[in-house]
Amino acid sequence: MSFARTVKNELITIPVNHNEMLAEFSAFLNFSCDFHIEEGVKMLDFMTKNPAITKRFLLLTKSLYQADTILLTKDQQKFTKKPLIILRVIKNVEAIIKEHDYLIDPIKKIEELTIDHANKVAFLRAAFLTSGSVNDPKTAEYHLEIFVNKKEEVVLIQSIMNYFNFNARVTKRRNGFICYLKDAETISDFIQLVGAYNSVFKFEDVRIKRDFNNSINRLINCEIANERKSVEASDKQMKYINILRKHEFYLEIDSKLLKVMDLREKYVDISLTDLVKLYKEEYNEEISRSGLNHRFNKIKALAESISAKGEQK
Repeated sequence: MSFARTVKNELITIPVNHNEMLAEFSAFLNFSCDFHIEEGVKMLDFMTKNPAITKRFLLLTKSLYQADTILLTKDQQKFTKKPLIILRVIKNVEAIIKEHDYLIDPIKKIEELTIDHANKVAFLRAAFLTSGSVNDPKTAEYHLEIFVNKKEEVVLIQSIMNYFNFNARVTKRRNGFICYLKDAETISDFIQLVGAYNSVFKFEDVRIKRDFNNSINRLINCEIANERKSVEASDKQMKYINILRKHEFYLEIDSKLLKVMDLREKYVDISLTDLVKLYKEEYNEEISRSGLNHRFNKIKALAESISAKGEQK
């Protein structure tokens, strides 16, 4: 089962009062219902692929309007797609349309129904149930969205989301619009707000483990990179030391530089930081990392000078 379906299956179990029912029903009605008339009979078709969401809509319809319904199914064009479930409302349709201003100004009516905080939550919950999706936290990208057909609808959803400081964004899709969230913490807060608390725990558990693993990988990569740099630096230092050793000039080299050369030859694979500690152990003298690096730079300069003279000859 997908994570989005897990969230939705939890949301349909949340108990709601009368006003919250109206807010939920308005989202179901406006985002997933189709009004039509057949042989003079007014009908509303609620459409979804999720049987559990159909039950939620049926519960709201019976509780609010005592309406009669018919359950239908419609096969999709592709065999891989689940059949479309249609719950057809055939009684009290006119009362439903009138109460929600469905054919006149549904947006204004939704705004009236979602004045209260709890009703805003109920509306967002139903909007997500009808046309929302959320990526599994195991994936590389965090994403939650709600799809609608009309621009005014997506602006309304964005407005309600941003009432809760979600910083929701809107974009155009080929057949409509989406209001979406990208930040992991904000997605977690949304799931918690609409009432899917068990799904929040799952989301956070997976996210923390994933982020922890990413941190470990970054740390390992950093250590590997540092090790590579240390090896490359050591190889260059040995190259310059060998140039000096092969030249009679090394007998005249300062004793401080000779100590560093001897120490590097003795500990070829040791980092500069560790070499500082070994220097004190070996010569009973304090030296800083920058001081040690300064001496290696002097060795480099002498070696390059000798190599340049050799090329001139």
